[in-house]
Amino acid sequence: MSKIPRIINNTRVSETNGLTLQLTEAFVKDEWNTDSYLQNLFSRIKTSNQKLGEAIKRDKTESELAELDDLTDKAVTNLHGLTKGYTFHPDKAIYTSANKLLKLIDKYGLEVKAKSYLEEYPLLNSLITDSRAGEYADCIAALPGCDIRFTELETSVNTFTDKQNEFNKAKDSEQNLASASVIKKELLKIINDELVLYLNAMRQANSQTYSTLADYIGNRINQSNVAVNNRSTNN
Repeated sequence: MSKIPRIINNTRVSETNGLTLQLTEAFVKDEWNTDSYLQNLFSRIKTSNQKLGEAIKRDKTESELAELDDLTDKAVTNLHGLTKGYTFHPDKAIYTSANKLLKLIDKYGLEVKAKSYLEEYPLLNSLITDSRAGEYADCIAALPGCDIRFTELETSVNTFTDKQNEFNKAKDSEQNLASASVIKKELLKIINDELVLYLNAMRQANSQTYSTLADYIGNRINQSNVAVNNRSTNN
């Protein structure tokens, strides 16, 4: 009868979340009314894992913001590149409009992409607002495709801003919540130092009652550990 292994520490937060869900689902399938300690233990584990899931969602939103910002940066690059290209056009009306529009875009500069979100998006909103002024609107109309590039930029800016506002509202109401990595550490401590220790002991004392749950949990943890170790070996 092999002992239940401990979950290794370099298990990812998402892996820990999924593995713990498997363990709690196995527990609720059986009646454990006679073991109040185990009930309390799994109640704490479930609560901690729910917090971990919420923290993972917050981390995911931050990642989504970075991806949306990449799209905005691409839109800035495309707009600048198209406008600058028209400054070399042989038609005087086109290159004159292009030079005037490029001066507006260069007022904000490609370096806007390297600024913080707090600086970048107000500046881009100002660029979009300025572009609607009569003289610049005429320039955009004279340059095929520039209206599309400005629309792409505005869409990217609005999409990012909406997602950031959603994130900030959630963040303001969750200021005191721990990060996913901190919660994972606390969760592993409960499982490794309390649940694994308890079930290993109780299976020895009362195999008929505890062996099914202990074997299942041991197998799931072992599978997870093997996957984590294989990933570490392959990297």
